[in-house]
Amino acid sequence: RVMQMVTDPQRMTLKDPGNPDICNVFSMHKVFSSEEEVAMVDVECRRAGIGCVQCKKRLAANMNAHLEPFRERRAALAEDPDYVWDVLHDGRRRARAIARETMREVREAIGLPDIRE
Repeated sequence: RVMQMVTDPQRMTLKDPGNPDICNVFSMHKVFSSEEEVAMVDVECRRAGIGCVQCKKRLAANMNAHLEPFRERRAALAEDPDYVWDVLHDGRRRARAIARETMREVREAIGLPDIRE
């Protein structure tokens, strides 16, 4: 099943002017597109200069560009799984130390003895 992103429900044909103020895609443009492109989409949508499909394609391109550094970093990490495991183990060790101290403080605050003593 293909999911479709709802845009302006009043815009039935390419020639119908749109209202970006009620369009989910336009809201996402504000996050992933440049100010210049947001302004252009705002104007062109309202005057039916671009269609919803064009608008979505621009958004997809901008989202992909935004996410590319994350994909590159993930690919680099995938090439060195030992490093990833080392980081996870170190994080676990540090989290345990913090949790141990927090629980010691909690037991002391409520008057419970430390069960490890």
